[in-house]
This record gives sequence, structure tokens and C-alpha cells, in this order.
Amino acid sequence: MKIEHLTVQGCNEWNEDALILNERERIYGVLDGATSLSSAVGVETGGYLASRIAKEVFETSELPAGCAPLRSLVLMANERIRTAMLERGVDVNDKNALWAAGIVVVRIGEHQIEYAQTGDCMLVAVYKDGTVRTVTHDQVDHFDEKSRLLWERYSKEGLPPDEVRSRVYETIKQNRLKTNTSEGYAILNGEPELEHYVEHGGLNRIQLSSLLVLTDGLFLPRKSGEPTPSMSDMVALIDEKGLSGYVDWLIANEYDESQQGKYTRLKVADDKTAIRIYFE
Repeated sequence: MKIEHLTVQGCNEWNEDALILNERERIYGVLDGATSLSSAVGVETGGYLASRIAKEVFETSELPAGCAPLRSLVLMANERIRTAMLERGVDVNDKNALWAAGIVVVRIGEHQIEYAQTGDCMLVAVYKDGTVRTVTHDQVDHFDEKSRLLWERYSKEGLPPDEVRSRVYETIKQNRLKTNTSEGYAILNGEPELEHYVEHGGLNRIQLSSLLVLTDGLFLPRKSGEPTPSMSDMVALIDEKGLSGYVDWLIANEYDESQQGKYTRLKVADDKTAIRIYFE
């Protein structure tokens, strides 16, 4: 088994993504912190704090061999985020103030792969015959699509970029009110209701060539008015360029001024974190 991984900061001050690398337990994953939308928490953002707290749960040397199912560890991380917020004086009844992070994490077994997921962090399996299987569901995409459509509509109406961003931002704040509900999406933010919505399961290793674990910063950009690129498109480019080469290409595209306006983006460049696991 060969492990390739990276994490690259986007355009904001903090890299709110985090890697989970626990070789002893063969647990690997990524976290995507979501910045709190109200109330300052100090120097670090809420998204940064949430992802680091969760990372520690999965990487701690205190985890016993053959430890708890990944779903239980996700809920443990969620509870630790809640405890840390209460200690810092965060109003845990204000959804927009909560520290939050999406996650996808896998445990590699001899015959089976266990996984758990929330938010829009994704797990993709690639098989020896070239089949690309998207294992997890992007739970945030239905909200992201609404935000993208609003962005395109306001831009076409000729509103200044700052006004466009401000209006879409208000929509994002409303979306946060639906976290960990059947109308929203699952995310680690200290809410006990997360226990009802953690995606978890397993897949066998028959003909499995590799796994790709990633945050949404690696998604191919979507051109305005065109369909969203598929995971197969992204995997093909990663196979062609290599994981780090693909990220370099993506970042160059994001900062290429000639490309500005061709893509629907809520920020110039998002944090990017991924793990590629190759099976011999």
C-alpha cells in the first residue's frame, strides 16, 4: 500500500483543512473547516479550531488497537468540539457561531474499507478496470447549487462583485441554520443531532486499485452555464498530472486573471487537502 497526501492553503489567512494520518490504526482522512459566520473566536477561525480538534481525536496515541467504529470516533470528535466551544464562551445555540468541519475518514482493513463522512468531503474508489466509483454523497451540493445560481444571476444583473458576494453570503448564513437536520447537511459542529446523519459504511477491496479522499477544494471548477464536472473527469486529470501536479494546475487556473468570470466561485482559491491510497 502506498500513501500520497497533501494540504495546500487557499486564499484566506488560515488553512482550515486538515489531514488525518494514523498509520498505526491505518486510519486516513481529511477535514474541511467551515469558518464561523458570527462572533470572533480569537486569532484562529472556528473552522480551523474544529478541524484541529477532530484531527487530534483520530491521531491520538491513546486510541487502543482495534478501536471504536469510525462513526463513534466522528461523534467523539463532535462532542470535543462542543466542549471546546463552551470553554471558549461560544453560544452553542447560535448555529452561525458554531465551529464546524466536514470530514471523510477511512480505516483500511485486509479485506474491507470502513468509512465515515459528513459535509462535502468525498471518498472516491478507482478499480483496476478503470471504473471510478463515487462512494460518498456531497451533502452540501444542493445548497452550493443555489448559491452558484444566485451568484450568476446577480452578476448578470450587473451588480458590483462586493454586492454579489454580500447577497450570496446572506444565503449561506441561512443555509447554516439547517445543519444536522433532514433539510440540511451533516457536519461536525458540536450539535448532538449529528448522530442521526453521519454517513458510514464499508466497501470490499475486490479489484480495488486506489482510493481518493479529498476536500471540495480539489473539485474541478464549474464554468458558468455548464454542467458540473464529474468525479471521473477529476480522477482522469489526477492520473494524468499526478496529485500534486493536478493541484498546481488547479491553483494556476484559479489565479489566472484571464479565467476570472468564466467560473462560478465563492472565493478565488479554497484550501485543498487530499490523500491517494494505492493498493498493490
